[in-house]
Amino acid sequence: MKSIKNDARIKKCLHPKQEECDQKIIKAHAIQNNRILNKLGENGLVITMDGTSNMIFQGSQKKGRKIATTFTGFCKHHDKLLFQEIEDSEFIASQKQIFLFTYRTMAWHYHKKQEQLNAQTIRYKRMYEQGYDMSSSEDFRLFEKGLKLGIKDNENEKLIFDELLLDEIYDKVNYCIWELPYEVEFAVSMMHELEHDILGQAINNLETDVNLRKLYLNIFPADSKSFCIWSWLKENDDAYIDFSKQFMKLNINDRENYFNNNLPRWTDSIIISPRLWNRWGDGIQEALITHANFDILYRVMEEETSDYKYSYMDTPWNFFEKTI
Repeated sequence: MKSIKNDARIKKCLHPKQEECDQKIIKAHAIQNNRILNKLGENGLVITMDGTSNMIFQGSQKKGRKIATTFTGFCKHHDKLLFQEIEDSEFIASQKQIFLFTYRTMAWHYHKKQEQLNAQTIRYKRMYEQGYDMSSSEDFRLFEKGLKLGIKDNENEKLIFDELLLDEIYDKVNYCIWELPYEVEFAVSMMHELEHDILGQAINNLETDVNLRKLYLNIFPADSKSFCIWSWLKENDDAYIDFSKQFMKLNINDRENYFNNNLPRWTDSIIISPRLWNRWGDGIQEALITHANFDILYRVMEEETSDYKYSYMDTPWNFFEKTI
């Protein structure tokens, strides 16, 4: 698995102006190193949720903050030029800053999906050389089909973002911001196809919809405060304006609880401070990891009851817990 992961790496700048690339592909940070990971780190280390156990299960991992959330998706020139306004300036929630946070999240997940398909192709070839024809497996064919459809969706999304970037049209990304009056001990950079809103109404059908409407989420600590930013392309306002209003109508405890329950199910793009992680202890850590791996069970339960409406469900972990 490690060999395949290394061989599947893609080093290519995702900026639309390829002719300007300096050809030096770097390990760009999807979550800012100096402004965000530096706050979360302890002795240069952070906890990530992108580890694996027994090759297939999601797990936690301790990483140096300088390598956490890195991806080889931009050349040095474009990484510096493109994201300068969010790397070197205080976050003031300008339209351009919101666009850049969203663009970087989109690019990171686009790149991850490309590498995932690359790894699947390598895996298929190596298994075939060992006498196993994975194409004879219906499960494999469905998984591969899903990957390719996801990449096609992402490519369409990236084309829209690239056009907006080149034309410097930043207000075609809509957003909703929840500002917290203290620095949280975690960060998230996530792209998601939300299936149901908070009231349980359908937004995306992952089995039948041709074009899935994507939602982006960035959560991070800043100077003496934190920001939770939902963002999406304005062409998807019909899906996500109502959702964002529903979210903001929740009281603070419910907003936190909504994230505590859903973030582990939705994404492995979560960075946690060792201060918070160690405060939880082994039992809570294991409970969180188990919850992250049980998404398929929760989905079956929801389908059986046809109840997708948010309701408070206690969790032993609280991402929003203060350690000081």
